[in-house]
Amino acid sequence: MPLVSRTRLPRLSGKLLLAASLVVTLVLAAWLGFHAVDSARSHRRTAEAVLRDYAGIAASEFQRTVQDELDDFLDVVFDDVPRQMRPDRTAGPEVLAREMDDAVREARCRCQGLLEGTTYFRLDPRGGGEALPDTAPPEALSRLHSILAPDRWIGSERTSGLIVVPAGALAPDERIVAYRTSLDEAGGSVAAVYAFATTREALSELFERWYDRESLLPAAIVGDLPNDSVVTVTVVDPGGGTMFASRRRYPDQFSAVDTLPVELGSLVVRASVRSDAAGHLIIGGLPRSRLPLLALLLALTLGVGVAALVQLHREHQLDRLRDDFVSGVSHEFRTPLTQIMVFAELLEHDKLKTDEERQRALAVIDREARRLTHLVENVLRFARLRRVDTAPPVSEPVDVDTVVREVLHAFEPLARPRNVQLVADVTPDCRLLGSRTAVHQMLTNLLDNALKYGPEGQTVTVRARRANGSVRLEVEDQGTGIPTAERQRIWAPYRRLDKDVAGDVRGSGIGLAVVADLAARQGGRAWVEDAAGQGGRFIVELNDGGVGGGGRT
Repeated sequence: MPLVSRTRLPRLSGKLLLAASLVVTLVLAAWLGFHAVDSARSHRRTAEAVLRDYAGIAASEFQRTVQDELDDFLDVVFDDVPRQMRPDRTAGPEVLAREMDDAVREARCRCQGLLEGTTYFRLDPRGGGEALPDTAPPEALSRLHSILAPDRWIGSERTSGLIVVPAGALAPDERIVAYRTSLDEAGGSVAAVYAFATTREALSELFERWYDRESLLPAAIVGDLPNDSVVTVTVVDPGGGTMFASRRRYPDQFSAVDTLPVELGSLVVRASVRSDAAGHLIIGGLPRSRLPLLALLLALTLGVGVAALVQLHREHQLDRLRDDFVSGVSHEFRTPLTQIMVFAELLEHDKLKTDEERQRALAVIDREARRLTHLVENVLRFARLRRVDTAPPVSEPVDVDTVVREVLHAFEPLARPRNVQLVADVTPDCRLLGSRTAVHQMLTNLLDNALKYGPEGQTVTVRARRANGSVRLEVEDQGTGIPTAERQRIWAPYRRLDKDVAGDVRGSGIGLAVVADLAARQGGRAWVEDAAGQGGRFIVELNDGGVGGGGRT
């Protein structure tokens, strides 16, 4: 027992060390994966912050552009109006209409909406005024007068601005009104308020022109790409109404806002950077999440670790089975060798006085020598079990009846001490082309199995039949049989039933494995089923190789 413990200790320590290494590898992989994911997230957060900064730059740049261009545009529309006044009267709204043409040309915009769909007004601070076209409803003039309240600017400096007039005040839909006060020659009071009212769509043409013309991000970042390839812009009024929206729209994932001054209506500019254009904006682009890849690698690492642990467990089981095999084979060898040595010494030293005693000793020696020969053949055959057999299969005429009787005759000395009766039941036409040695060894192993695990006084029957181009060999005993759940497992190497391992019957667990291997090499198969009464029936079915009932022997 101590010897066994000492031999197993280094092997067990090596397995524990390997298992510990696998666990450490798995933990290390998980730790590295966590830091890789955290690093990728940090990198992505930094890249996303850069994209939002770019959106802020674009929003600020477009806000500045709109403010400057809108101021210039309104200056062209309104600044020359006072100079058009005659001494006897103020300039009328038709002057604004002419100035609008000049402003549109300077803005290099077609702006058909501004030229065709705009209403021009002149308001008197003391009430009254004019509108162009003359078809503008009179109530529109009074409503605009009340909205702008020009009398509040008397005594103030010149004022200009942009307001959103709700639907119904001037027209069925909303109107955008741009206005400017004009002071009298003395500069102390308001002479008139000039204004024009237009639609969002008409004013949007100016915004679109400025959006297409001005680059909202530095050329060092976007190169020659147009604005709508990398950034989208919307302009809304404080009430949420859209004043302008670029043709292409991108999600607001990376966006920023800026606001125009109050005198320009406090319009809100929102710029959104296109996320899939990050490759042009950031070196290396927007990093993709590494989480799926890391999860896959971690799963693979875990799978490898689990597979290694399973393999370790199987190896441990295999080691135990091999230990049991060595112990079983050693015991099986020791028993016949001890018998042979004992009776040989008795004969050698002439301790047996009568002829009957000497004959019985020789019979024991013969019986145990046969058993030993059978064990050696089994072990040698088992050693070749996993080896690739490159030799051509043996194909010779085999008379099964003759082989069966030879095997039964060889087992007579082994069956007699246990009072076991051996019965042959072979039809005369049992012939096949194959290996005679293989048939002999299969029957020997099955018969040895029946004698070893069957009860004393039983009857073991060996049958052979031909049917449908095959020869069927059966060895039937009167033992306890094989449980259904174990009928496949017993053909594997080193496998023995738990009750047999725990019992007094010693065995190597290789006999049935050799039978299955020999049957497969002969193009057949082996299985086990219940016997008609009690016990088990072990069956081997072999191809007869085309030999008929009256063929060669």
